Amino acid sequence: MPKDTHTELFSKLGIDIENDKISIDIAKTKGFFDALRETLAQKAQKLQKDIEEGKVDLGDRVGIKVENEKIDIDLGKTKSFIETLGEKVENFVKELESSLEAIGKPKD
Repeated sequence: MPKDTHTELFSKLGIDIENDKISIDIAKTKGFFDALRETLAQKAQKLQKDIEEGKVDLGDRVGIKVENEKIDIDLGKTKSFIETLGEKVENFVKELESSLEAIGKPKD
């Protein structure tokens, strides 16, 4: 991560590193993490709702079946599931980054 990116992130977190000293603005840090918590809670609720509504299928498509002391793994289905899950995680991270950028922007 480039130094400018670190500086920007530290600024959003309320952390200032200058002349071998670290200053932490607790109110700003708390505000950042409160906003992050809220954003993650909203994303988690959306994911939970999608799972409940069947928009995220975690059934037979996963390719893993567990019965008593036996586990069956269909590698083809599992590979497909992992690829799909990877895409969903990538989209989630993009949405999270976008939300974090919006949180860090000064309000007019």
